[in-house]
Amino acid sequence: MDTIHDLGGRQGFGPIRNVDEDDSQQFTDEWKARTWAIAVLVMAKLREDQTGWTLDWYRHVLERIPPDLYLSFDYFEKWTQAMMVTAVDEGIAGAEEFIQGRANDKSFAYSNSRAAAHVTAPAPRFAPGDKVVARPGSDAMHTRLTAFARGHTGVIESVIGPQPLPDMSATGTINQEETYVVRFAMSDLWPEAKGSRDSLLIDMWDSYLDPA
Repeated sequence: MDTIHDLGGRQGFGPIRNVDEDDSQQFTDEWKARTWAIAVLVMAKLREDQTGWTLDWYRHVLERIPPDLYLSFDYFEKWTQAMMVTAVDEGIAGAEEFIQGRANDKSFAYSNSRAAAHVTAPAPRFAPGDKVVARPGSDAMHTRLTAFARGHTGVIESVIGPQPLPDMSATGTINQEETYVVRFAMSDLWPEAKGSRDSLLIDMWDSYLDPA
């Protein structure tokens, strides 16, 4: 499913403003630093307790934010939304507690956690030098198959090794699948790059590719 999250290569959003930022400042506001710290601690706790939570599910939640809000929210406002959804999904807190702005009690317990399932990795289908084509689309609830590469032909640059397939990880299933670095000609991806000799390297999972 395509969402507002996959903005790579899209046109019509106007120029990107050149904003001067103070690189010595990690966070421009205190609340952003607190949000980052809370989120990192919560993610570590969910992994340690093996609740079935995955980073790909978290990204799926971010992608469900309505387009108008996604484009207007601060980066850490999106994190706040995703952590609220995570708390409700895991049964740590109820939606009414966020509406009220306070917890009903001080206890911490999961009431809706589900252990992740694991799938054995299939054998890799491609090797360096093989020509491949990125599949034209995905009906998964979450995917890292970027839209601008779909349907285009590339060449396997190198084999990375098995990594959890995001499309399944977002549903709580850990499927270790072979990943590759795929080289695409920029002139094939965008008409504006016609005549360019530049290439784009993209990390891609085995199931995102077919033989060319």
